[in-house]
Amino acid sequence: MADSASVEALLQHVEKADGGVDSLDVASSIGVDHQVIVGAVKSLQSLGDVISAEQRSSKHWELTDEGTELAEQGSHEARVFGSIPLEGLPQSELMKLSFGKIGFSKAMSNKWIRVDKSHEGGPRIFRSVRSSPPDSVREKLLLVRSGAQLEEKDKNELKKRKLLTEVTVKSYWITRGSSFSTTLTKQETELTPEMIATGSWKDRKFKPYNFEAMGVAPDCGHLHPLMKEAERSTA
Repeated sequence: MADSASVEALLQHVEKADGGVDSLDVASSIGVDHQVIVGAVKSLQSLGDVISAEQRSSKHWELTDEGTELAEQGSHEARVFGSIPLEGLPQSELMKLSFGKIGFSKAMSNKWIRVDKSHEGGPRIFRSVRSSPPDSVREKLLLVRSGAQLEEKDKNELKKRKLLTEVTVKSYWITRGSSFSTTLTKQETELTPEMIATGSWKDRKFKPYNFEAMGVAPDCGHLHPLMKEAERSTA
C-alpha cells in the first residue's frame, strides 16, 4: 500500500479535475518522485473501481551528463577559445585541458583559431577572430533544458555529439472510477467466524480474491532418522 499522503493527494487532484489528470503533473504539483504517484495509482487500483488509469507514453529530449556540463560551462570550442590569450598558447598546453582535444577540433572547424606550426618552441595556437564568437551549442542546450523545441537539424547535431538523448516517459492518465470517493474504507482480507455470527460481513468491504494466485509450495518430505540409518546399514 502506498503512503496515505500520496494516495490522498492523488484523489484530491482527480476530484478537482474535470477530464482527468496526468500522473506526471500530479507528482510535479506536490513535489514528489513520479514513482510515488505510480505506487498510489496501483494501490487505488487494488481497491476496485475507485479510479480508472490508462497508461500513456511520450517522448522528449533531455541533456546527457556531458550536455548538462556544457550548458553550464560552455561548449568545448568556446572554452578553448576563451583559454587562448592574445599572445597565443602552445598546442601541447592546450591539449592538457580536459576540453582541449574536442574543443580544438571544433574551434578549428569554426575558424575561430589557427595553428602556427613554424613557431619557435613548437606549434602555437592563436585566435583567428578578435571578439568571443557566440556559443550557439550552449544556447541550444539551454533551450532544450527550458523545454523549448529545436529544429531537427540542430537536434541531430547535438545527438551526434552525445549531448542530447531521446527519453521515453510512461505515465498514467487518471479519471474517476464508478466507485470514486476521496474517503477510502479499509477492505477486509478474510471472512472471520465472528463476522458470520454477527452478520457484520454484510456491511464490510472485502478485498477481491485472486483465485489465479499460486499457493505456498509445501515443504518436501524427508526420511525418518531411523530409516536413514537402516538404509546406511544395508548399503
